[in-house]
Amino acid sequence: MKKLIALILLFSVNSHACDWDTDIAAGPNGTYIYTMDCHIQVGKLVQANSDLTKALQLKDLALTTADQRTALWEKTSESEQDRMLKLTSDEKRSDWTMFALGALTVLGAGYVTAKLVK
Repeated sequence: MKKLIALILLFSVNSHACDWDTDIAAGPNGTYIYTMDCHIQVGKLVQANSDLTKALQLKDLALTTADQRTALWEKTSESEQDRMLKLTSDEKRSDWTMFALGALTVLGAGYVTAKLVK
C-alpha cells in the first residue's frame, strides 16, 4: 500500500524539473549521481513518504481505537443482556412464589374456617 501511494506521488509530483530517465546516472560502488533538481524532487518525495507513513500510523491507531470501542460495546451489551435474562427469571420465580403463597393463604383460611364452624 505504501509503495502504491509512493508511486502515485512519484508520478503526480511536478517532475518537469527532473527527468528521471536521463538526470540520474549510476555512480561508483553502486551509488547514483543525480542533478540538483532531481535531488530536490527526491527530497520532496521522501518528505511526502514520511508524511504518508505518519498518516498511515494514525489511521492504524484510529482503527485500533475503534476496534477497542467495539469490543467494549459488545462486552457491555452481552452483560446487560445477561442481566435482563436474570431479572426476567427472577420475576417469573417471584410470580410463582406469590401465586403459591396466595393459594396457601386461601387453603389455610378455608381450613381455619372449617375448624371454627365445627
